[in-house]
Amino acid sequence: MAFAAWLVALGGTIGGAAAGCAAGQYVAGKIGCAVGAAALGFLGTFLNATPAGPIVGAVIAYVVSVCLALGGGVLMLTLIAYSARGNFWKIFWSWRTLAVFVAELFPFLNFGVPGWAAYAWYCTAKIKEAEEQEEEKPQTEQTPSVAFDGIRAARSVAVILVFVFFTAGATAYAQTLPPPIQYVVTPEAPGPNQQVTIEAQGVGSFLGSAELTWTRDGKVVLDGIGERTYTFTTGPLGQKTTVRVSIDSSQGAFAQTFVFNPSLINLVWEADTTVPPLYKSKALYSAGSDYKVVALPSVYSGGARVSPSALSFQWSRAGDALPDKSGLGRYTLALTGDQLQASEDIGVDVYYGNTLAGRRGISVPVSAPRIVLYPRDALRGALYDAAIPAAISLIGKEITVQAEPYYFSNKAKTTGALPYSWTLNGADTSGPDSSRGILTLRQTGTGVGAATVGVSIQNSIADQFVQNASASLQLVFGAQTGNSLLNFFGL
Repeated sequence: MAFAAWLVALGGTIGGAAAGCAAGQYVAGKIGCAVGAAALGFLGTFLNATPAGPIVGAVIAYVVSVCLALGGGVLMLTLIAYSARGNFWKIFWSWRTLAVFVAELFPFLNFGVPGWAAYAWYCTAKIKEAEEQEEEKPQTEQTPSVAFDGIRAARSVAVILVFVFFTAGATAYAQTLPPPIQYVVTPEAPGPNQQVTIEAQGVGSFLGSAELTWTRDGKVVLDGIGERTYTFTTGPLGQKTTVRVSIDSSQGAFAQTFVFNPSLINLVWEADTTVPPLYKSKALYSAGSDYKVVALPSVYSGGARVSPSALSFQWSRAGDALPDKSGLGRYTLALTGDQLQASEDIGVDVYYGNTLAGRRGISVPVSAPRIVLYPRDALRGALYDAAIPAAISLIGKEITVQAEPYYFSNKAKTTGALPYSWTLNGADTSGPDSSRGILTLRQTGTGVGAATVGVSIQNSIADQFVQNASASLQLVFGAQTGNSLLNFFGL
């Protein structure tokens, strides 16, 4: 009741901080908590500082009061039902039960009139009257009866539970109040030799007149009224830096300590895509393919490097957490890419115990699959030293070409989902080894002319359907030029 009245007072435009502190002290005294006075008074200052303060206070007062009153009423009815046993329904259907519920819905009635207290005494009297009437009835056999002392004990328990309900409700609401000061650290987990900014933020304007003292590794580095922001640069990898801020304000004294251990998290990725044998470069990622991201942490504690198996890795993809891929020592992330995304954005938060040791993100770019044509020798196989140019002159009667797919999904290759389609001058063609990407062409007859050989690959897996590529080669036969296929065979 007093809590509701206090909330209404907070919303008024008269009284300001003094009224809030006085009301807070009154309530805090009831529960034996002296610290509550400052916190409640601070909330009063905040509400009075806004034009909507009176409305906010009144609405909160009404909602909290009605919820506590009705919740406590339901609990009381439950306990009365247990004590009254079979006589409860005679009491519950009384018009008084409905009246007290309705009364609790109206502002000021639910704290100005002790409806539940009067209703509890009414039920107690009715239960006692019913029990006395039962005792006066003649009994043909001896039956156990409920002792009045037992009922009194049950009522005592009911009173205690109702008191605990209201007290816990008020305590829970008080715990939802925001702390008077909050701190914003940017970045939250800095690396070595990185600039860090710490800002103290308070509800209201009292920090503007407060004196803030900042110390770094025990030395005062900034001191003054309203100095709410401190910026510094971390040391090298593994060197601890301790920053402490002390605040002396009209609302009290506050202090906070920050400890920074610069760590470094590197991320590398690899794609499970097709490349030729002995390929020395990196297999690039194509949309829908499988890939892995590996975290390489350099985290220090007490001057010693922490093993990756002792760190917890919390992975995320495009900002969405991946709890099934995260956990202690799980520094490798294996995923299948989305064929509709332009890139795969991966992030990881690395924790040492409950402390955020480092944070890093990486973007895996999407590359388009391609087909490269290489000459194939009957003895040495495919010659990967140099690809066949777009047009060549054919000297001899035949040529063997091998089509090599780049950056297609290896899963599709192993399951046979990468079929080769060959064309000659636009018409479909094939050969004994065309399904393996090898095609041999022979010239029949004599004369001079040109032919265009084409090859294409389409991934037939549904979630990798965007993977496709094609290549073409123009053959000029019957003409003697320096750009000859014989050059590929060293002849």
